[in-house]
Amino acid sequence: MTSPIDRIFKDIFGYLPNKQGTAYELLAAIASYMLEEGNVRHDARIRGQFSDTLYQLDVHHTNATDKTTSMGEAKDYTEQEKKVGRGDLQKLVGALPDLNSIDSGMFFSATGYSEPAKKYAKVAQNLTGGKTIDLYELRPSTELDENGFIKTIVVNIHIMSPNPRQGKWLPHLTERGNMALKTLLRDGEESRKYNVMLDSFFDEYGNEVLTLHDLTSQGYGDVNQETNKAHGSFLLSNLFIKVDSVLAEIRGLEYEIPFSYYTREIRITDDSEHRFVITDENGNVLKFLTDKLLQTFSFDEDGNLLKG
Repeated sequence: MTSPIDRIFKDIFGYLPNKQGTAYELLAAIASYMLEEGNVRHDARIRGQFSDTLYQLDVHHTNATDKTTSMGEAKDYTEQEKKVGRGDLQKLVGALPDLNSIDSGMFFSATGYSEPAKKYAKVAQNLTGGKTIDLYELRPSTELDENGFIKTIVVNIHIMSPNPRQGKWLPHLTERGNMALKTLLRDGEESRKYNVMLDSFFDEYGNEVLTLHDLTSQGYGDVNQETNKAHGSFLLSNLFIKVDSVLAEIRGLEYEIPFSYYTREIRITDDSEHRFVITDENGNVLKFLTDKLLQTFSFDEDGNLLKG
């Protein structure tokens, strides 16, 4: 006979352990890791300090933060349709005082706990030398479990984009630059027209040292919200522009750049199927376990949980 949880386990992992109940124990080991991370082992064996008994632990967990250790029991009573009772906790309560290397206990149930079991767990410290027992429910999730959890996040991104091709550009020359350009006038001429592509700036020897693209790559400063335009100047020092064969020194480059505004919506949706949920003894949801998440776990031949 296989339980509903066994069938889900096979659907996710593609196999089912030979021993009945093992699938749920493996899921409990993964749940233990999800609660506190650290090092987790399934089906560990530890010998008692006083009784010399060899105890079998469904879950052996070393906490990642404080390095404390815990032992876990796991019971899947979905086929029997009964809750974990006080008697199921007695093995755990009896083992804790005898295991010096174990600091606390935890229990995973697929069907919840009887009230006597909950009360027994609360007073377990009096029987275990101060070691606590935490009760968890690990079971298939329902839509009710997901109430109150955000499924979709909507982000409206307002994008402000400059349009430099529609901008106005006005170079400001130094006095020396103006004098240099006057040398282009021939005797008797009052004016002369030149078409210049302003895409580069040069040093006094005619070597290109800066491009317009590099100059504007850091943006155009603040944008006037009323006109949707940025107005300002790039101050330049010891730079020149080429007009015909003449290098004219430039003081700065004034600009007026229009900006376009538009909005794009991004939706981040968690449409993954929550196959299992971990709750505390009061039914508070602690973690969801999806197919995709569970498939990132595996176990080596010694029962050590592997992530990734």
